[in-house]
Order: sequence, then C-alpha cells, then structure tokens
Amino acid sequence: MINPKQKAAVGDASSGSPTCEIITIGTELLIGQIMDTNTAYLAQELGREGITVRFRTAVGDHLEEIIEVVRSALKRCDMVITTGGLGPTLDDLTREAVARAAGVELEFRQDLMGEIEKIFRRYGYQMPQNNRKQAFVPAGSQAISNPVGTAPVFIMEVNGKPIVCLPGVPRELKFLLKTEIIPWLGQRFNLRDHRLSYRVIKTVGVGESKVDQLIGDLIQPGKNPEVGLLASQGEIKIRIAVRAGSDQKAKTLIDPIDKKIRSRLGNRFFGYDKDTLEGVVDCLLVKKHLLLSVFETFTGGLAAERLHRLASSRIAESIVIADEAHMVQWLGCCMAKGNETALAISRKLRKSEFSGVGLAILGFPKERKGSFSVKGFAAVAGEGFEKIFPWEMGGDLNVLRQRGAVIGLNTLRLSLLDSSNT
Repeated sequence: MINPKQKAAVGDASSGSPTCEIITIGTELLIGQIMDTNTAYLAQELGREGITVRFRTAVGDHLEEIIEVVRSALKRCDMVITTGGLGPTLDDLTREAVARAAGVELEFRQDLMGEIEKIFRRYGYQMPQNNRKQAFVPAGSQAISNPVGTAPVFIMEVNGKPIVCLPGVPRELKFLLKTEIIPWLGQRFNLRDHRLSYRVIKTVGVGESKVDQLIGDLIQPGKNPEVGLLASQGEIKIRIAVRAGSDQKAKTLIDPIDKKIRSRLGNRFFGYDKDTLEGVVDCLLVKKHLLLSVFETFTGGLAAERLHRLASSRIAESIVIADEAHMVQWLGCCMAKGNETALAISRKLRKSEFSGVGLAILGFPKERKGSFSVKGFAAVAGEGFEKIFPWEMGGDLNVLRQRGAVIGLNTLRLSLLDSSNT
C-alpha cells in the first residue's frame, strides 16, 4: 500500500472536496478508434469518494501537447488523474510528459524492472527489451506495483498537487483504482466525511420543463443536498446528491427532499435508481395476477420487447401489424375514430383466452420532407377499468417509436394504479 504525503490540500480541498481533472491519453481516442469508458468510470468512482471532477480532457500521443494539458490541469485543479500512455512502445509518452511537467528527470527503478520480468516469466515468455521502458518513472514519484499488468503506475507531486498516472487498460485501471488509488486519496485529502451519495427519482409522462416548474425552487447548485435533472428518452431523472460521513446521515438528508419532490410529482413518479418502467408494470401485473396481451403498430413491438426482457414477464401474447388495412381485417370491423379503434383492440385483447388485460398502441407515421409525425393512441382494457391516451408528436422515426412504447407502457401503469384505488 502506498503512503499519502502529508501536504496541505489546496483550493476546494480545504473544505473536504478536492477538485480533479481527468486526462485520457491516446490518439486512438481522438479518432474514434476506441470508446473512452475510463473517464465515465473514474468520474463516477471519484464522485462517490467526495472528489469533484471539474474537467475531462483527451489528448493524442504528442509529447508537447500532453505536457501542455498536464500543466493546465495543475493550474485549475487540486489533482490530476491520467489514463493511458504507460505501455512499452514509442508512442507511450505519459512518463516523459509528467516528468517534464514536474521539472524532473526519469529514473530507472530496478524493483519495478524485477516485477515486470516476473510477470513475463509467470506466463512463460521472454521479456522484449522495449518493456524495460516501463521501469522508468519520474524522479521522486511514488511507484505502485501493477499485479494485473506490465505497466507500473505512479504518483508525482507537483507543488502539493498529485498527478496520478493509471494504465489505459480498463481491467487494470479499475483494479488499481479500487485497491490502491481510492484508499490513498481518502487519506491524502481526508475524505472520510465527504463521500458522495445520491438517490435518483424517476418520472414518466412529463417533460423536463414541467418538472423544472414543479421542483425548480429545490434546484440550488452547491447546496447539500443538491438536486439536478437529467432528461432521457421518455423519462426525466431527478438526482438528489449529498455529501455525508455515513449512509445513515446521507439518508437523513435525502429523505425530506425526496418526500417533497414525490408529493409534487404525484403519479408521474414511478421508481428509484435502477427501477425501469417495464419492471414497475410487470410488478403491478404480478400483484394483480394478470397476464397481458399487447397490440402495436408503428412501435414495431418495442413495448412488448421491453417486457419480454424481464425474467418474470407477464406477456401472454404480442401482435404487431404495421399496415392499417391489415389492422382493420384483424379487428373484424370497419375503421372508426382513433380512440374507438384503440379501445376496441384493447377490449378484444382482454377477451382473448390468454390474458386479463389488453394494451393497444396505434399510430401510422407520415413523412414530410424527411421528418415524421404521428397521431398516436394508447388504450388499455381490463376487468372494471379502461383508459385511452391520445397524443401527437413529430421527429425522427426511431424517436417516435421509442416514445410511443414509453407512452403505451405508462398508460398501462396508470391504468393498473387507478384500478388498485377503486
């Protein structure tokens, strides 16, 4: 285990919340050859520990450019974490760049060389000479063994600010972050009482602007707890984040805000954190001992597919008919207005031998100048309850399909909730 140097933290670190910049190094990231998953992982894990990620920078395999971004990061944050550029090839330049930014030379570490050679012997290979490069680290830095790879990592202090250099291989990065870096940072910046906890409240059937109107007075950046919004396809997520020294203290701070938000959202609230709309619907069907039949047109079976993914899926049958004439033929009667047709289909589904509730999602998108619009209808029929919801929207066809599936599932959720209250 590495030992933290007892130097005073700077900037926001004095209040227990040090700031960090993440630098990902590698030309392959800039040209889209590989996806950068490391930054998101680091930001999430560091945030949990009470470290505020202020900047995220990507830079190619060019020595002077890496030096420049490292120096810039040191000016604006309390620490820097780099990923990548620790391999044995000529374009692995992180060691040289950090040494230059710190104003020191590289030094050869025989202990690191021994560990690298040991790894090659373990797998029965002869070590190529270029791997010797990995035993060099900036003079004065703390080297950290890497038992899951050949790239030793290191921490270089520059004017009281640590530069933590991690490998770019995700498996190695995750292992070293958990076992070495997080514990070191916790001691270095005294983070025990400033860990970040959060709860996500999920809503559906309401837009971002409406949610903002309902809870806008609770969104106060910098406050503890802090409330924020995140819009996704058909859902709005409300994140309550808090810095506290224990899970119980975090819960005590979050619960009153949670209660206030849910009271304003009403039935637009459907779950927390990892809850899904289809999961909530499935639980309601299980509770009521109901099987479900689904009929879809323009959504192409997306609503049913979301339910089918669940191990306990209550889907009895799913039907997709995208052509309006074939739909009329299947229904066995003349076309009526959209509301009546949707209800007629949901009633027919409910009366089938397979299920006790029917969901119909109807609509036939029209294209004009490359854009699509649809007049949609979601209808639900069950024993003692019926619900119909019409809507109109335009945009990309895939978006229309995704939103249509969400609207259909939410109409079913509301119907099942209403039937519970009658």
